[in-house]
Amino acid sequence: MKYLSSILVLLIALKINAQEIKINPGKYSDYYHIQYELVSGNYSVNTEYGFNKGGQFEVFVAKELFPIAAPNCNKNIIIRMPYSNLEKRKRALYNELLLSNTITVTLELNPYIKILKTEPLQVELAYCNVYFRHRGGDYFDQL
Repeated sequence: MKYLSSILVLLIALKINAQEIKINPGKYSDYYHIQYELVSGNYSVNTEYGFNKGGQFEVFVAKELFPIAAPNCNKNIIIRMPYSNLEKRKRALYNELLLSNTITVTLELNPYIKILKTEPLQVELAYCNVYFRHRGGDYFDQL
């Protein structure tokens, strides 16, 4: 069993290295972004939470399917859309996700990213949350 766990950790590490993480300098700290393909059938929209004021919504992805390890999570990575006054692009994305379409999104790993090693970059999530990238008060779908 321990051997199997070691292999799984190695595979996750290789997956992370294959995943491009873009580091964008910020005013107070660096921001870590990835593009991630939400594959039809491999994610679910939290319809109980729904689409809320400020364009907030949530998407669940099984932690085994997410490209970055999250050892403190039991089941799902929660991808959250942050609050802002601009909702049009967020509503369009939400509606597309409700249709269970395969779609590539841009995610922000802050503030829950834990840097394990800088060269080569190795990271994991300290918690079960990431955010859709946000910039200028709206969803920003670019690295």
